[in-house]
Amino acid sequence: MGFDALLARILTELPQLSSELRKAARFLVDHPDEVALVSMRVLASRSEVTPTTFVRLARRLGFDDWAALRKPFENRLRSGKAPFAARADALVKRGSEAIFAESLRTTVANLAAAEAVNGSEEIARACAILEKARRIRVAGFRSCRAPAHALVYLCRMFRREITLLGGDGGAIEAELAALGKREAVVAIGFLPYSRELGPVVEAARRRSVPIVAIADSMAAPIARHADVTLRFSTDSPSFFPSVAAAMAIVEALAATMLARSGPAAAARVRETELELQAFGAYLPE
Repeated sequence: MGFDALLARILTELPQLSSELRKAARFLVDHPDEVALVSMRVLASRSEVTPTTFVRLARRLGFDDWAALRKPFENRLRSGKAPFAARADALVKRGSEAIFAESLRTTVANLAAAEAVNGSEEIARACAILEKARRIRVAGFRSCRAPAHALVYLCRMFRREITLLGGDGGAIEAELAALGKREAVVAIGFLPYSRELGPVVEAARRRSVPIVAIADSMAAPIARHADVTLRFSTDSPSFFPSVAAAMAIVEALAATMLARSGPAAAARVRETELELQAFGAYLPE
């Protein structure tokens, strides 16, 4: 069984598991690197269950023993989702030949995967949530700052009430304290997930604010609490995960939102464009 199939199986079984098995299963989902790298005894200590709990979980999921359950996690780490430094070392040893072309081919594959896994129903649900909201708050940190900023920039061409969380350089806690029920949150992230996403999701949950997640997995912390999740692959021959598919998703989402908004939104784009030209935002041709 592959890693993604195993994650899907765990998430399906989760509601039916006992409290101890559920605790162990959640730890597997949330800490896949540790599962591959440390002993069962250490995992048991970290997750506050007994080692035999992991053995029972393995059998409940259809594996002969713990080693068999652990194998997909080990394969995942070998396949390219290892820590950045380890991947950088491997890249340097490999040499530069063909890396450029392979990176572009992998990006094309990531885009095709994004189209395949994000159906029209998910897109429509995401758009409906964002259209209903009085204000949209977008959260993306570190390498996910780029797609988060792009979504805000594009949507502001036809909709003013969208902001980038932490965009003013101030304390994000103050922004989250002002989060209202008539708003919506877009959270963007991939493994390893930025710690700043935790307070964002928690604040949205406490205030019953809907969440649109753009994530690399349905097992992502932001995805588990989201009303709808749009998925993207981060596969890359480089040392760092690719955000190209995440960027493509936010561009496609903004375009879909505009198309659904009708002529009035198109008119606002025209007005915004004229304002930018009047302010001298662009270099002369």
